[in-house]
Amino acid sequence: MWSISFFPNRQEIIVFAIFLFIFYYLVFAIYNLYFSPLAKFPGPKRLAISRLPLIRYVILGTTYKYLDELHEKYGPVVRMAPDELTTISPEAWKDVYTRRPQMTKDPFSMTPPMNGAESLFTATGDTHVRIRRNFANAFSDKALREQSKIIEGYIELLLQRLRRETMKSPIGEVDLAKFFGYLSLDIYADLMFGESFHGLEGDNEHSWILGFFLGAKFGSVRNSIQRFHPLEVIFGWLFLRLTAKIRAQNWKLATDRITNRLEMGDLGAERSDFVSPLIGNVSESEGGKGITRKELNTNGLAIVIAGCQLPTVALATSCYFLMRYPRTMRRLAEEVRSYYSEEKNINVQSTSELPYLEAVINETLRIHHPTPIHLPRNVPPEGAAIAGQWVPGGSVIGIAMQTAQTSPLNFFEPKVFHTERFLPESHPLYDVRFGRDQKEAFKPFSAGPRNCMGGKTFLAQARVTLARMIWNFEMELLDKDDWNWTDQQAYLVFEPRALHAKLKEREV
Repeated sequence: MWSISFFPNRQEIIVFAIFLFIFYYLVFAIYNLYFSPLAKFPGPKRLAISRLPLIRYVILGTTYKYLDELHEKYGPVVRMAPDELTTISPEAWKDVYTRRPQMTKDPFSMTPPMNGAESLFTATGDTHVRIRRNFANAFSDKALREQSKIIEGYIELLLQRLRRETMKSPIGEVDLAKFFGYLSLDIYADLMFGESFHGLEGDNEHSWILGFFLGAKFGSVRNSIQRFHPLEVIFGWLFLRLTAKIRAQNWKLATDRITNRLEMGDLGAERSDFVSPLIGNVSESEGGKGITRKELNTNGLAIVIAGCQLPTVALATSCYFLMRYPRTMRRLAEEVRSYYSEEKNINVQSTSELPYLEAVINETLRIHHPTPIHLPRNVPPEGAAIAGQWVPGGSVIGIAMQTAQTSPLNFFEPKVFHTERFLPESHPLYDVRFGRDQKEAFKPFSAGPRNCMGGKTFLAQARVTLARMIWNFEMELLDKDDWNWTDQQAYLVFEPRALHAKLKEREV
């Protein structure tokens, strides 16, 4: 007797599931290509269909190069994902980052805090406002004047260390990137924890520096795959396993050092640092106007990480370009050595009056910014006009900072190191060729209520460090044929390569 079964077998179920999967993504692709609200914006079709192709560039650390290619081919606004745009229009800084109400930070671009407490980089809304308000006095002009002795003291230690290192080599060879890393970590650790890691004084290769750049690499990759469940779960587990030991060490060290700093209390005129304005305003529980102890731990670690990474990259890059362009080096030396009669007068306050030094730093940040990233924001549901174009609500848009600062749409000879472009018109070295540069595209510390609070501290460190390096040493690039030193991998920040230079004590 014949029997008929209406229940599909396993093979038929698998075939049907594959068919549904293909059909779904075919419909999804057609919608994104032709019917999506972002379909009118130019860009590669493969990126309009899926953001999966972007992961390759994130893993390789070359996203900033790919964004250069996209904007060179498609113009100032490019569709880089089914729901996301990237722009290099100068007007977008105002329209995206300073508008009220502000556009929220894209949650997929942020790595969640390990201890559950938000930092300045991850907090949103009222929490971000409260934390930022608590730290505001630590980064004011007044605070910087009071902190200047700490900054200047470590720069003196740097020079002493460099002199010792040159004596170990018959040609005075030194890896500047390495010791700029020690300098930055010691400064920010002291300002945050009340004690440095003594990197400049000893020969210890502190694990923090390696851990910071490793964390940036893993965090960047993790953020890029958060939209692809369950990949983010698998990668998150892998990240936790691979970095468990170093993260535990760093968190314990940060927590212990914050405890020690709080026990020191307010030291008044004796010492001012990032924690000084917070004394008496730290609580164990939430709900007040102050900052919780967990938030202080999170922010303390985050500030030291940022303070170590960014100046390290920027100072090494400045020295590379100075050694690569001898005329620029000579002009800076003329300014520094003619302005000062004694080295003891080179300090945080006086170096702010040197226009050519300022131009060197600005041009460094323009052509090779330490954080060459896309800064995504969520467009509100009602949509918004951005750089003269209407962007639909629910999408994501951000400025590709590095690309904006090195695009011929915004700057003349953008890939060449020209300090003259940042000089005032009254300066004798000002060059009219750069008069049409779109300076509004240059925002090295971002803009709006989420801009970088530590910009003044960084500039103070950079000015004094470069001025005293120029005062004390003649610097020469060890490998004069290395024109590709700036060709580096970048995740959340550039990963600086060793910068081997020959230092010779200046003859006065």
